[in-house]
Amino acid sequence: MYTTNQIRELFGNEVLKYLQDKNRGGISGEKGSTYENFYAIYQIALLAQEVIETNREINFSSQIFVFVDDLIIDRKGNTPLQHYQLKNSTSVSWGSGLKSISDDFSKQQALNQAVSRDSELHLVVSNLELRDKLNDSLPEAIKSFSQVLYFPYESDLMRVIAQQLDFHAAIEYLCAFENPDPDKVECVAMVLLGAWASSDKSGVSILEVLKKAQGVTPSFIRSFSQEWQLDREVENILSRVEDLSYNLAKGFLHWKYRDGLEEGTLTYSIDTERFMRFQKLIKKYKPTTFEALEEFLI
Repeated sequence: MYTTNQIRELFGNEVLKYLQDKNRGGISGEKGSTYENFYAIYQIALLAQEVIETNREINFSSQIFVFVDDLIIDRKGNTPLQHYQLKNSTSVSWGSGLKSISDDFSKQQALNQAVSRDSELHLVVSNLELRDKLNDSLPEAIKSFSQVLYFPYESDLMRVIAQQLDFHAAIEYLCAFENPDPDKVECVAMVLLGAWASSDKSGVSILEVLKKAQGVTPSFIRSFSQEWQLDREVENILSRVEDLSYNLAKGFLHWKYRDGLEEGTLTYSIDTERFMRFQKLIKKYKPTTFEALEEFLI
């Protein structure tokens, strides 16, 4: 995102060396950074609906050559770059001078302005009292573009999701099922975590991460298309099957027979080749009873 010459010209050689050392340390420690990875997929999940429903491109980066580097969200255009520094410790302070958090925030704003972008800088901590303390002591020089946020730390992802209602709702949105069971929520969350962990952190779009996760469990993650329409002939055939009801939700065909005596969901979404084959079979054989249709629903 930035070059060594830009850093040197703006801040000098001492700051350049500090940033190079910081970047090397961040890259080497990133792989095992549970707190940072959980927060990244939290943000990916929160923004997924906007990406899916408006086709907006939003890019994520981590541990790149910047001062505030745990997570960078780029919404493109003239929007501010959103930077997050995460500290899973109870002894965090703003400090002053080179290598302090306040100085990193100040230099990050200057660096972004040098490329005509503003900043929204966030310090994320895992302790509520510490969050309040750091917000109260926010240095005046960085107050206009800085904020302290709380995000819980747990070693288990599902315990984090249980504490963050917006996180849980965002994962539910990504599930292929309405009102998904806890095991399905957990599955989607875990494949999303794996997709992020295996992505190129120098810049990856949210949609790329979502598609990678969907490729692992295509029957558990919703369709990303916004145009769901059954073939008209297929609709007519299904509508004539006695005691059958169905609907398309999240791109998947959900069906019920005799008010739920039997029910299920096709394990592939409407925008897949397999669903196209399903529709061709329905049109070819034209089942008129549930017993005749059932073999195509397996």
